[in-house]
Amino acid sequence: MMRADFGQTVLGTVDLKAGRPVPIEVKYSNASFIMGPGLSLGWKPPDPDMLAKAVAAAKQSDMAIVFAAEQMGEGQDKITLALPGDQDRLIRAIAQVNPHTIVVLHNSNPVAMPWLSQVAAVVEAFYPGQEAGVSIARVLLGNVNPLGKLAMTFPANEHQGPGADFLDYPGDVTTVNYSEGILVGYRWYDAKNQEPLFPFGHGLSYTAFQYSDLQISRTGGDQATVKARITNTGTREGAEIVQLYIGYPAAAAEPPKQLKGFEKIRLKPGEGKIVTMKLGKNSLAVWDVECHGWKAYPGVYSVMLGSSSRDIRLQGSFPIK
Repeated sequence: MMRADFGQTVLGTVDLKAGRPVPIEVKYSNASFIMGPGLSLGWKPPDPDMLAKAVAAAKQSDMAIVFAAEQMGEGQDKITLALPGDQDRLIRAIAQVNPHTIVVLHNSNPVAMPWLSQVAAVVEAFYPGQEAGVSIARVLLGNVNPLGKLAMTFPANEHQGPGADFLDYPGDVTTVNYSEGILVGYRWYDAKNQEPLFPFGHGLSYTAFQYSDLQISRTGGDQATVKARITNTGTREGAEIVQLYIGYPAAAAEPPKQLKGFEKIRLKPGEGKIVTMKLGKNSLAVWDVECHGWKAYPGVYSVMLGSSSRDIRLQGSFPIK
């Protein structure tokens, strides 16, 4: 258990063979406990009957819905991408007998999905609260069209992303090194050419959206206005969150692109509307360590409109002298 300021439940798995004892070592520190120290250790043997019953039910069903979760919270560091316990094993087993398996995730951080190619769909529900059942059922039944976008990047494995190096995290146990500098989040993946499991800003819909007619107009020395038409080309009403990314001149030494604006637009089937986003001085300026102030570097600025950080639909540019 690492850096848990509040009471948490940490799960782990171990393979056992009959008649062979296995030592268990628990490393525990009460140095950072806010609510007072405490430790309890328990174990639960695997239940083959439960797994067999779940597989049998899935095999006889038209569709299987598996709810999987992890418990994370304030004051606890994430030490693995895997779902706790034997949930991955359960999902794999059910997906093998039912191709129409849907996984609903309740988590607050990225998780690994080794079974992703075997399931029909994944609903990232995070921690939705007391109306979780009603809201998720409405999404699954198609009564509402999902429009959420990921506010974080899901790495494909534990070697991706900032903080993946052991010297950065967990560091020397008391100090974490933030060697990524300005390459925070999706910026790291872009700069290092890493293909994530799901990119920042990703989110699917029951309809489809077309981007067209990009227009970029200068409204000042270091300001600009970006416009584009978004059209619902599907058969369902839905909302798209249009994301505006900017690429800086090389002299600015910034990440390949950075989110500078977003706009949610709700459209009926066949409907199209113009989205307008403005880039002010604060959107284009970067901190200059030599002059100790904000500065808009001269050069060509790239404009990228997309449905996620990796799904760029329209591109353009404008200069600043």
